[in-house]
Amino acid sequence: MKKTLVALAALSATTGAFAQSSVTLYGILDASVGYVNKANAAGKSATYMNDSALQSSYWGLRGSEDIGGGLKVNFNLQSDVRTDTGAGNADFFRREANVSLVSASYGELRLGRTMSPAIANAQGGVVTPGNSIGVSAAAATGTAADFFTKNAITYYSPVMSGVRATLQYSPGEVAGDSGAGRKMAASLVYTTAGLRLAAAAQQVEGLDGETSRTWYNVNGQYTWGAFKLGAGWYKVDQGDTVTTTAINADVGRAQASNGTTAIPVPSSHGYNLSVGYQVNPQAIVSATYVHNNQDSSLLNLQARYALSKRTTTYAMIAMADNGTKGVNFTPYMFAVGGVADKKQSALVLGVIHAF
Repeated sequence: MKKTLVALAALSATTGAFAQSSVTLYGILDASVGYVNKANAAGKSATYMNDSALQSSYWGLRGSEDIGGGLKVNFNLQSDVRTDTGAGNADFFRREANVSLVSASYGELRLGRTMSPAIANAQGGVVTPGNSIGVSAAAATGTAADFFTKNAITYYSPVMSGVRATLQYSPGEVAGDSGAGRKMAASLVYTTAGLRLAAAAQQVEGLDGETSRTWYNVNGQYTWGAFKLGAGWYKVDQGDTVTTTAINADVGRAQASNGTTAIPVPSSHGYNLSVGYQVNPQAIVSATYVHNNQDSSLLNLQARYALSKRTTTYAMIAMADNGTKGVNFTPYMFAVGGVADKKQSALVLGVIHAF
């Protein structure tokens, strides 16, 4: 009996020596109330209690284990949640589901579903980025299905002289055709005191093995005292095939054709200009203008006030001016979609809490 107890104690001690991993529950909730003028094609207005107008609402589990030699193993699982309905997404951990090996000297190698580096860089020239700017632009230009990369092999370099590179490859997993369904993306970011400059590119190939979409973004941001200035340029080439993007009414996320009425999205390019003023450490006001060559534009005005390190309130006024050429911004993501040949406007009050 004594030998058994000694053996169990030794096993417990050995197991404890390896049990160095930590697991954290984390997330963000963004809830808002807003009024939209000309919310639909008939020109009718509506009031909404909405989710994720600025920050996507999600929850997740992440952990890290120090395996010695300057190496760590991390994991991340992240899922959507809606504050207005409590719904999630059919693909439970569609945002993040990955394991990575991290070295301070050599960077990070991540395996599994994660965000595209091109998407991560898309709002680099926006002073106060948010879904009603970035996701609105992605849905309008036909790149909304590109946010998260499945089957991803992603490498993040260490920061060297202010520069960090990210490379991502996703095999299409189609037998006999290595190009079909393949996705490749990369970004290069330079940061120094008060300045950020970046460029990114992505190529997504159709299941027929032909290039179906390529897009690029270049942007920068500069802080000058209390002022913040940003600008960016983007280009989306839909290739030989037509991408269709729609808003899933049940989930409230921009996705590729999903059973709702799909809208053909043409190739396009455009730019954004952004300016902000840091009123005090808690408050910032900003204005961002996004233009697209297909006769459409978006103006977003924001005021944010931090009640604490984890809670921020915001007010937003946004105006979308869309033509008839198929690129349609929405002023209030995810409450309404962009409507062709309409000038929509939204007034929004919201709160964001991180945990």
